[in-house]
Amino acid sequence: MHVTIRIDVASLHRDIDLSLPTSSSLYELIPEIARFVELPQLHRPWEFTNVAGIPLDGHVPLYQLKMRNGATVVMRPQEQAAPPVIRDAAHSLSAAAASARDVRGLHIGATMLGLLCIAAVASTVGGVAFGAGLAAAAALVLSLAARSSAVYVALLCAAPFAVGAWVAGPPATWDGSSDTAIGMLAAAITALACVVIGAMLRLCGAAVATFAAVCALLLAAASLGAWLPQHHAGAAVVLLLGLLLVMLTPHIATAAAGLKVPRIPTAGEEFDRSDVYQHDVDTRSLTALTVSAAIACAVTTCCLPALYGIATMDAALGWRVALAGCMAGALLIHAVRHHYPTPRIALTALALGALGAVVLATVYEPSPHPAFLVAAGCIAIVCATAVIWSRRVPDLEPTTVVWFERAEAAAIIAVIPLAVHLTGLFDLIRGL
Repeated sequence: MHVTIRIDVASLHRDIDLSLPTSSSLYELIPEIARFVELPQLHRPWEFTNVAGIPLDGHVPLYQLKMRNGATVVMRPQEQAAPPVIRDAAHSLSAAAASARDVRGLHIGATMLGLLCIAAVASTVGGVAFGAGLAAAAALVLSLAARSSAVYVALLCAAPFAVGAWVAGPPATWDGSSDTAIGMLAAAITALACVVIGAMLRLCGAAVATFAAVCALLLAAASLGAWLPQHHAGAAVVLLLGLLLVMLTPHIATAAAGLKVPRIPTAGEEFDRSDVYQHDVDTRSLTALTVSAAIACAVTTCCLPALYGIATMDAALGWRVALAGCMAGALLIHAVRHHYPTPRIALTALALGALGAVVLATVYEPSPHPAFLVAAGCIAIVCATAVIWSRRVPDLEPTTVVWFERAEAAAIIAVIPLAVHLTGLFDLIRGL
């Protein structure tokens, strides 16, 4: 019978076609094979398998192996299976500990605690602004010495707080809301300056820089609400600006990362009108995704307290509920359909916070209308039963999704006049 012997060794890979008598065994053929091929010297015996790796008995004649004519036999050194290891409890715990992941960042936590302690001790001597400023200076020195971006985050928190507290002054000397507003504006400007310095020192990455810059922008917008008629006008300004930032996130992220859409010349144009290919497009795409996630997290961080301010402000309940409800409608569908996890979680949390603000505004009102109580109860029931109906959302009909998208567009349009009304700007214009 015709057999193909495939020799599989680390240094030798050969195929030999042989015509063998069926009365011979495979082990009897090893000296004959050695005549055709210079087999390497091994300290292990040879074994024969089929192409699937099933061992073949090399001591029996070929006719007993029931191989077909033209079959392939793999000849390779015998592999010795590792002996089983019987472990007791101590060995099992040791093996489990060896596979555990290393915990990183504990030294960063110790540094943060030390900076907090420096601020606390120094504040007892020279006040809150002095303590925060000393902690910011220490964070700058430590971040430069260790080249640590994580420690520089402490500077981004401490320096704006120190400048804002110093500009606003002690709470006992505040004459009105303008003092706190000027302090907030100074803190926002300081945060932007720290972002620029961190980018120049290569201590502030894209995520941290974007998050701090967006928070500073929203903080500056909130400070401008102090000169508007309503007491919590800054909260409405933050919500309006936050929604605009969410809408402009794709443009901001692509522009910040330097991504460009390829431009193909139209008929009649020269070929040099086309854009040059970006060789680092993958890196720029990751930067754009990072910037997008940072914007979503910053907007959520600033808008959640603003929703609490809207829910508890001294305005008509209907306006407060309408703004919070439209804010939820404008963000909820966009959030759950987002492709990337970080913006999806952040924007979903903001949308759910807006629904919670509707309920909070209703229960905060001394004697709300029954219609508002019914609406708050419906929101509570819908949110509580989300674990039941959420699995059916992907199966919605396309026409139903279109109606939800139209409701989302209507909510986005309604947020703008509602937020402007709660700032008191319309009343201010009417009084001119």
